[in-house]
Amino acid sequence: MTRPPARWATWGLLGSWTLHDLEEALTMSAWTHRVADDLDRRGLAVVGQAVRRSRAEVWTAIGLVGVPFALAAAAGARTAGRSALYQGALLGYGLHAISHIGGTIASRSYTPGVATSPVLVAGFSIAAAAELFERRVPMHPAATAVAMVLGAWVPASHVIARRALRRIRVRH
Repeated sequence: MTRPPARWATWGLLGSWTLHDLEEALTMSAWTHRVADDLDRRGLAVVGQAVRRSRAEVWTAIGLVGVPFALAAAAGARTAGRSALYQGALLGYGLHAISHIGGTIASRSYTPGVATSPVLVAGFSIAAAAELFERRVPMHPAATAVAMVLGAWVPASHVIARRALRRIRVRH
């Protein structure tokens, strides 16, 4: 029988995600306002408005994304890393470092999340995947599909957050 992976490989997903998204939460709103202002100056105000994020929207969306990550870490710990939710979250989390690094290279400037992407996102994901491989934890057949669903959940969380916050403002 194989030994379960070390606890850091499962619960560490939530810890790593939390630190990474804290960077995003602290920087995203100001960054989107700068990008939107630049788009406005170029005559792309409609695009600028779609890009702009308030602090409340950013924090709300990050909270919405945190729910499946907390569930994934718990499922990973409960199933010794065999859960499709855990493996999909780990896969998607690791791959999303590419978007942060690629966005920074393309824009030739800082983008939210890039400071923690190489070590916390990519580094943790590679180390956790190596831990699962070393313990001979098989790849769940649904992990890739779960990663894609979680990837779609990120922009959906911003739409939900924006609509919910609009509704709250209308009532007050």
